[in-house]
Amino acid sequence: MRTRYVRPLSAEERTALETLYRHGRLHYERSRAHFILLSAAGHHLKEAATLVGMSRKTAGHTLRAFEARGVVGLHEPPRPGRPSRVSAAVLRELDAALAQSPREQGLPANNWTSPLLGRHLEQTYGIRLSDDQALRILRKLAYRQVRPRPRLAKGDPDAK
Repeated sequence: MRTRYVRPLSAEERTALETLYRHGRLHYERSRAHFILLSAAGHHLKEAATLVGMSRKTAGHTLRAFEARGVVGLHEPPRPGRPSRVSAAVLRELDAALAQSPREQGLPANNWTSPLLGRHLEQTYGIRLSDDQALRILRKLAYRQVRPRPRLAKGDPDAK
């Protein structure tokens, strides 16, 4: 069995790989960049794969993807997933509605919560979502759910 190494890296590739390794959004992308950098530093495929914690098979796929497409080949491809029931137009309208209090929307609450957003979506648009999905929409629109905190009533300081 022959020992494989990555081809010599250009300065731009090395910089891009180091950036991906340090600041990559996904763990897989960071490990792939780390693997390529280790291979470029002289570690053979099996040794670099062991150091990064990937299988030899994955290391081979990573090496071939890098050789074929460069640093772009290390990125995780977009996954199709189920299309959202909430369209972009509805999201824009929701963003405007969330800027107001729920009371201004005719709902009996002071703060937006995921169950309340779900109820609003169902009443206004006929879209039924779980509380978890409503919470994801809140986060996607850069809002966060604020939970009321119970507070103890202040006692009378003169009472003994």
